[in-house]
Amino acid sequence: MKRSDRYKQTTKKSQTDTVNEPQYNTYFQPVTKSQKRKKGKGLFFKLLIPIIIVLGIFIAIMYALSTRADVDELKKIENKESFVSVSNMPDYTKGAFIAMEDERYYKHHGFDIKGTSRALFSTLSDKSVQGGSTITQQVVKNYFYDNEQSITRKVKELFVAHRVEKSYSKDEILSFYMNNIYYGSDNYSVESAANYYFGVTTDKNNQELPQISVLQSAILASKINAPSVYNIDDMSDNFINRVKIDLEKMKQQEFITDEQYKNALLELGV
Repeated sequence: MKRSDRYKQTTKKSQTDTVNEPQYNTYFQPVTKSQKRKKGKGLFFKLLIPIIIVLGIFIAIMYALSTRADVDELKKIENKESFVSVSNMPDYTKGAFIAMEDERYYKHHGFDIKGTSRALFSTLSDKSVQGGSTITQQVVKNYFYDNEQSITRKVKELFVAHRVEKSYSKDEILSFYMNNIYYGSDNYSVESAANYYFGVTTDKNNQELPQISVLQSAILASKINAPSVYNIDDMSDNFINRVKIDLEKMKQQEFITDEQYKNALLELGV
């Protein structure tokens, strides 16, 4: 056999052996890493499921307890001798309370996520005086749960507030609110407070007393934040500032005109 033929045969055999050799991929993921990841996911879901179950049971219990509150009882507030419906009040009077306590009152259904979030941010940044609870929630708290402070009360309050919104109109709920909160000096309705502090009435149909003014409305709406601390006869800087903020909000939300706003500030002496 010629040397050239022998060389060709050897080269061909070498190429064949190379083709048949198994190919290995050096860029592989270790089996142990995949197993750890799967194990981590499994542990996460094992912890998440019990939490969801416990949370579900807690909410179910709170809902059951909330049904004890009979929302029909709120009608009893109308039996007060000093009760005045907001439909018989000047728009700026009810506007003073909405502006200060729940500016999105006519847009929510008992619970306002946007308002609560904004209130939380404002509280942390110390830039606002508005609370996080809606007027409907405050009606529920004042009538059914008094000053009970707990997460359980808050959850029950939300369920009851939703039922209140389904049972009453916005004006009825606002009337319950303004006629069942503490204004100081043993006054629990806006009419009795207006009579006591200013000698005026909130009732447009009452011809025996002068009508409550824009400033007086803002003062009463501001006073309920700290009724035992804020003194109408000797107003502190904090109290005056709160009234100014309420007047500004009333103007922004168009409960009063620019002229009414300016006159109220002049009366306030600022």
